[in-house]
Parts: sequence; C-alpha cells; structure tokens
Amino acid sequence: MYGSAIVIRRVGSICRPPLRRRILSSMFDPLPASGGPSRASRPPQTATLARKLIAAAVASAAVMGTPGHAAAQIQLDVMTFNIRTSNIPDGDNAWQYRKELVAEAIRRFAPHVVGMQEAVSEQIEFLTAELPDYRWLGIDRRLNGGQGLSEHTPIFYRHDELAPIESGNFWLTDTPDQPPAPQPPPSNGARRRRGGGRIVTWARFHHLATGRAVHVFNTHLSLRRGQGQIDSVELILERVGALPAGAAVIVMGDFNNVAEHSELWRNATGQGLRDAWLVADERRGPALTLSDFGAPDEGRIERVDWILVGGPIGVRSVETVLYNDRGRYPSDHYPVAARLEVR
Repeated sequence: MYGSAIVIRRVGSICRPPLRRRILSSMFDPLPASGGPSRASRPPQTATLARKLIAAAVASAAVMGTPGHAAAQIQLDVMTFNIRTSNIPDGDNAWQYRKELVAEAIRRFAPHVVGMQEAVSEQIEFLTAELPDYRWLGIDRRLNGGQGLSEHTPIFYRHDELAPIESGNFWLTDTPDQPPAPQPPPSNGARRRRGGGRIVTWARFHHLATGRAVHVFNTHLSLRRGQGQIDSVELILERVGALPAGAAVIVMGDFNNVAEHSELWRNATGQGLRDAWLVADERRGPALTLSDFGAPDEGRIERVDWILVGGPIGVRSVETVLYNDRGRYPSDHYPVAARLEVR
C-alpha cells in the first residue's frame, strides 16, 4: 500500500491543542495509495518484519545496557535526487538514455535513504528492479486519472538496515489530508503535467541494528514562488513540530528556492532545522544543484535541492554529486548526498 511499509496506527487520544491533535492524527493515519499494487509497492511479509524488529530490540537492549552506552550512534547516508520525470520529451536526455545513470549514481553512493522527486510509475518500477537492496514508500499526486503519469516523491530505503514503522503522505494544500480531485487525461491524448497539489511523503524508520528512530520527510515544492510556497513550508514545519521532543528528523527535497538567498529558506531554517550544506564538517562539489543536464557553471549559485536536519543529528559531510558518463548526466538536477551521524 505504501511501497513496502507496514503502518501501525496510534490508539487513544492525545491531550494537546486541536491543531496539534489534527496534525498527529493525519500523520499516524495515512491515506491509501491509488491504483493496484505493483511489483514496487508490494508490502513485505509481516512475520519477516516482526522477526527483524524483535532481533533489533534485543540488540538495542544489549547495547543500551552496556556501561557507558546511553544511546548507540548510527551513521546514516542520505540523498535527495530530482530524477527528472520521464513524462517530458528531452531529446538526447530522455529517460531511456539516462535511466542507467540514475541507478548507478545511487549505487555508487549507496545511501541508506533516497528522497526522489518527479518520479512516475515507470521510473519507480525500473529503479526497483535495478536496486534490489531498496524498497520504497509513497503515493503519486493523484493526477491524470490514475494513468501512471502522476509524479511521486518516493522514499527509497535499504531494507536490510531500516524498517518503516509508520509512514504517510500529505498534500501541500488547504486540505492536506485530502487528495486533490483526480484530473482525467486531456481529450486530445496529451499528457497532463501541471496542476494539482504538491505532496510530502514521510516515514519513521527503525534502525534494525540499534533500535534508533529517524523521521524522514521528502517533498517537491511548486515552481510558483510566493505565499503558496511559504505556506507549504509552514505546514511541513508544523508536522515536524508535532514529533516527540528530541526526535531525529531529516527534511529533504527540491524546494525550488535558492538556499541562503530566499525568505523560504530563512523560514525553513529558522525553527530548529539546520541546513546540512552549511553545518557539515566537510563539503564537496559546487553549491549549484541545477545541472540542466550539463557540467556545473561556476557563475551559477542555484542551490534548490536541500537536506535539512533537526534533533540529535550531526553532519559529517555533504556532497553535490557530479557523477556522469562522458558528459551525460543522470538528470537536470545534481543529487545531493550527506553522511549524517545520529547521536
């Protein structure tokens, strides 16, 4: 239903203000995905996941019970990657010519978590087949009448190290817990690519070796600058603020705003989230993340793909990944990868 996640619903009420209660309810009661299950979205066997969680709990208890080990630290490699939708004809940069490059870019860094943007069904199916160490979570934006052309913001994760305990989606609209009305394909057969609400896919992951929990949010904001984008970030911050105090949280995606030079970035980093690019012990690559399918232009500074962290997370390194094959790049965005330390 949600890629390969099992969703556990919270029971009982929480004595908090009405807005906070609504936010928590929506986070722990995600909506069902549209359409039938695909190879990429079949859930794992419950018994298998249960065995993993029991084993992880035993291992975690052993570590926590050892003198001098109040909490086990974990290294977590993450990546945000706008893979460029296959819906748009891009000539020599069409999906069929670069799909192997997208898969290879992920294989080379081998992140524990990848937040993708613009991925449609055929792209997810290809990457699921090419990356057997990963499973994924998410639903599409509910456009195009279920024709498989609507974009997802899927979260891919290494299932041998992480297990999703809770997951869900919400829309960056005035009714975040309700999907927009489906839009049928245009009568002339053209593919509809615009309109409808942007979406956030989120998950709470259980680190199997240590029992630590990490919350991940992945999004892709609208191209339309202004109050709508600001309201979208405020909604994301509300959801992050509803998490338990001290939670480890990662918010990443394509924000369609230049970091350090926009009101949106100032709002996003002004309420407890930190920009991994700025706080990392080590930085590699250019600040620019818009590639336009080419090598970096030293005169450009558009860092629109961000990784933000909150809670007990340190940033060891961050990198704008310039992987290419003889000048052919995987996407019109460079992936951004970070090595994090959950303390």
